[in-house]
Amino acid sequence: MKRLSLTVVLQIAVASLLAAEPALGPRFLAGEISAAEARFQERSRMHDDLLLRVERMAPGFGGMFIDPNGRLAVYLLDPSQLSAARSAIEAVFGPGLTAHGGVRALQGQYTVSQLKAWTERANAILEVPGVTMVDLDEGKNRVTVGVEDDSRTQAVKQVLSSLKIPREAIVIQVTGQIRRVDPR
Repeated sequence: MKRLSLTVVLQIAVASLLAAEPALGPRFLAGEISAAEARFQERSRMHDDLLLRVERMAPGFGGMFIDPNGRLAVYLLDPSQLSAARSAIEAVFGPGLTAHGGVRALQGQYTVSQLKAWTERANAILEVPGVTMVDLDEGKNRVTVGVEDDSRTQAVKQVLSSLKIPREAIVIQVTGQIRRVDPR
């Protein structure tokens, strides 16, 4: 079973709205997408801030996701710190995330604060033609950069190297083209 990041979920929602454009009308749709993007960006920032709070309480925390078996998988630089990370996650997000399927540690390579800093730096790449998204991907312990197609990958790699982000910290994912709607 494949995990979906919040960014992918938003892309699916936007695609659904685009498919409904003839029935909804372009002005309505443009307003809805702009509002949806703004809400998503705000929720994403709030979520990242919560992850940073967990890291402050459990140094070495690198993100988390619910695995296909319903367990909370937690990236840690030192997996032996799972108990401290679990306590921090419960303090920030409540006990619901850890109560159902249990918790397991995964070897992380980066902390959330590193990923956040690199994500903010990588946002400059959104100006490169064919780049569709930049996301702190806590489910992969990486920064994910979306591109329209494989032909954009080399240009993205070149720009990323100039931003002094470790190449190993980046996942480049083909998302396909995202059609922008005129907000008029």
